[in-house]
Amino acid sequence: MRCKNLSLMLLLLFSVPALAQPQVYNFKELQRFLPEGDFGKYKRGEPTGETSSMMGFATSWAQVIYRAETDTSKSAISIKITDMVSIPSYMYIGSDVDKKTETGYEKTVLYKGIRVLETFDSTSKEGKLQLPVANRFLVEVTGSGVMNAAPLYDLLDRLDLKALEKLGQKS
Repeated sequence: MRCKNLSLMLLLLFSVPALAQPQVYNFKELQRFLPEGDFGKYKRGEPTGETSSMMGFATSWAQVIYRAETDTSKSAISIKITDMVSIPSYMYIGSDVDKKTETGYEKTVLYKGIRVLETFDSTSKEGKLQLPVANRFLVEVTGSGVMNAAPLYDLLDRLDLKALEKLGQKS
């Protein structure tokens, strides 16, 4: 009898919060926010995505990769939107960072009033921007074969952050 009560309590403990949480948006909904068309020397690929849940935690993401059309360095930039309603995105960008290494840096900057974690390594020619939107989404722009973070911001500029924020506030 005691074992049944414990099992019931554990079931309630883990299932009630999951039922009370807003649902993640399906990846197809997130794909609507990915920038359309090519930009600069980069040609847009086909968007990908996934929606999944496990043990009461759900995530959904949509991504598109842009590849340099004529670049021999195999330069590519991707943009990914992750709906992490179960885990607030501010947990990933919750502190200020200012770090310099021999080959790169990691720092927190303001972009359109949003805190962005910007990283870049000049040896590997890789960079990343991470920013929370609407305390729900995590937007990541990742580049390989890039000379600096400028093309990452160029792609980020094409993302309608206000519309994504509006979507995040609906739930």
